Amino acid sequence: MPDTTTQPAPTQNAPAIIKPTSKTTSATKTNTENAKPAATQKQKTAVVPGHPFRVQNKEENYNSLLNKTATRKLDAALADMIGGYGEKVPGLAVIVFKNGKEVYRNMMGNRFLSPRNKNWNLPVTSDSRFRVASISKIFTATGYMQLVEEGKINLDEDVSRYLGFTLRNPNYPNRAITSRMLLSHTSSIRDYPTPYVPFKSNVRSFFTSADCWTKNRAPGTNFSYCNLNFVLLATIMEKVSGQRFDKYMTKNVLKPLEIKGSFNLRDFSSGDLQKMGTLYRKTKGESGRYYAQIDDRPIELPNASLLANYRPGTNAGIFSPQGGLRISPEELAHMLQMLMNQGNYKGKQILKSASVQIMEKPVWKYNPSQPNGDIDNDAIESYGLALQYFSGTGSTKPAPNRPDFDLVGHLGEAYGFIGGLMWQPGTKNGFVFLQNGFATDYKYNKGRYSRNYRWEENFMKTIIENVYGK
Repeated sequence: MPDTTTQPAPTQNAPAIIKPTSKTTSATKTNTENAKPAATQKQKTAVVPGHPFRVQNKEENYNSLLNKTATRKLDAALADMIGGYGEKVPGLAVIVFKNGKEVYRNMMGNRFLSPRNKNWNLPVTSDSRFRVASISKIFTATGYMQLVEEGKINLDEDVSRYLGFTLRNPNYPNRAITSRMLLSHTSSIRDYPTPYVPFKSNVRSFFTSADCWTKNRAPGTNFSYCNLNFVLLATIMEKVSGQRFDKYMTKNVLKPLEIKGSFNLRDFSSGDLQKMGTLYRKTKGESGRYYAQIDDRPIELPNASLLANYRPGTNAGIFSPQGGLRISPEELAHMLQMLMNQGNYKGKQILKSASVQIMEKPVWKYNPSQPNGDIDNDAIESYGLALQYFSGTGSTKPAPNRPDFDLVGHLGEAYGFIGGLMWQPGTKNGFVFLQNGFATDYKYNKGRYSRNYRWEENFMKTIIENVYGK
């Protein structure tokens, strides 16, 4: 479901995307997965199909350990996604793991479209950072589960204890709301009247006055995807840790995972800001130009005085814990590796294995006989703690004709961004993918074989069919 935060006014001068080159190359000279990386086999003058920038041929941006046929098919399918009409996208990134080993990566297209000269466009690279929408929820939940492990939070305790005020659905005043409910979107809170707590407000006044509650669904009984849940979770983190949310996340989650991304744009140097990826949409018809939605140039930084005067534990929504993480494809892969390795990243135990298993386990599953969620709007049929479950036999199946292939992870959808971080439960097979914009609206891109969007199907189907054969 899209992270429905406030949409900024589009800029007026973004150009149409560069059309990709159609020149083809041999990606590898062997059919074994242990072969020399495909990127090192190519001549220096070669350009991978779809790449308008030669820098994207560098090994950090393009590499394959797959056999020649699989590499060629993946390259071609991803190249075909680049463009400025229909299902085409401005830029994309993919990193794939098999049996715990990275076997494929590809960065294509543009992270920034110059409004004056297409020769000044900037390429998507492995260190380009994007606002990754609801994939951010995985990171927020990781920080939250660390506090659970420390005994500072009980998943099934009334969160009023941590917030310092009584949080209740006024229609069910005797029903406590727990962390497990917030993390699984079963709290009975809805994204209304807004999907965020206004910056100059605080969570106490908002949740005791706003009409953000379901009227006929008690807490713990119904799924309603809601970004406000994660504003509360982040505020609880500040209350129990005594630290500002962005600072806690950097110290305890991002740095241990070797991630220089952040929930606070002011953490980035001027050099890092130049690597930031812009998110695009076409707002004046498919034949028109792409218009920047987020992180256009110059990049607008958060108000310094607002941050300086902020008191932790009042409204951590100012850091967008539900969708505001800026992070690169390379860094997303670090989180994926940690989760596939049951909490371990390069010998560091970021989470206990038991915590990862708790997050993976579905708390809620859609029941069509007694509808317990709005699956038509949410397009989610099973959810754990900040993790979606994609059943190979369900309506959100990752690939057609692969009932054996389930995935767990999270999608992100906002401002033109579409992305996913997901893995096959019980294995070390997984991948991350992202695109930084689209030409046609959500409603024109409903999935062909699932409730997922067509862009998501394109990535998942292509990766699964070419990397994880039966």
